[in-house]
Amino acid sequence: MKNHCKRKTFTGRECLLIILWMFSQLPCLNANPVISTNIGDFIFKYNTSEENYNIKVYYYCPKRFSPKSKIVFVLHGDNRNGAFYRNEWSTYAEKYNFLVLCPELTKEDFPYMKYNLGNIYDEKKKKFNPKEEWTFNIIEKLFDFVREDKKTQATSYSIFGHSSGGQFVQRMVLFMPDARFSTAIANGSGWYTMPNFTKKFEYGLRLTPLTDDTLKKAFGKELVILMGEKDFVSKVKPKSYEETTHSFDRLWRAIFFYDEAKSKAKELGVELKWIFKTVPNADHNNPKHAQFAIRYIMKPENKNADDPNEIDKNPENSSD
Repeated sequence: MKNHCKRKTFTGRECLLIILWMFSQLPCLNANPVISTNIGDFIFKYNTSEENYNIKVYYYCPKRFSPKSKIVFVLHGDNRNGAFYRNEWSTYAEKYNFLVLCPELTKEDFPYMKYNLGNIYDEKKKKFNPKEEWTFNIIEKLFDFVREDKKTQATSYSIFGHSSGGQFVQRMVLFMPDARFSTAIANGSGWYTMPNFTKKFEYGLRLTPLTDDTLKKAFGKELVILMGEKDFVSKVKPKSYEETTHSFDRLWRAIFFYDEAKSKAKELGVELKWIFKTVPNADHNNPKHAQFAIRYIMKPENKNADDPNEIDKNPENSSD
């Protein structure tokens, strides 16, 4: 019997398309460098519908790192100096065996509205951006990358932000309470988006996509509002948040923010898991902030982080 099947001859273009298709079926290759057990940095590619970013991430991975080790994100202040914070936290990362990651969000790519305010609102278009465009997603995407890269079993992470980074963290808790952070620490924030619907964004939540249900979830997350006890200029506490006119009266604004959260949580009939703490004898820029934050990041389950005996306050070789 004759075989009537004809052998198809492919053109060069068709062959190229077939090869490209075959490669597209292979497992996706990770273009980012592997995080080594040491000190280093890598470029993290983050894309939105409108922008493509190459974000430098400084890290320290301890020698004893295992799939069960914790992951901690540390966000810089307005100086955008990720390496500085990586170096400051490396001693703690080694002692307490966690991976610390410090993404550097430059002023060129992430100016004030995109960093401090998380790209929640578009000033030019005069409208709120979709959730997918919020800068907070960088942390979530980076967490996914790290979990795959280090084959870790971590299902949550801790996040610490100082100054401008503290503003980022505070708004991330409010606007994205479904994010996978277990402990969030907003340290030395300059000012706040108040957890009420009486004031418009950026000062409150009126007209934002948030609802009472969002706030209930946010109040149920562990947020530590951390502030140096000397981080103020005005000697007398102002009568209201609006009267804290001096830009460096951070302590007073933090107190008003926390009090507002307590009041709103009571109104909604939910427990507020946020706490407010001051760092003794510390102003705005002080290594004691990181030393104090470790007590909350590393506290054992159901233990009191305020008990100095739970976590060693003076890690070996600390420069604090």
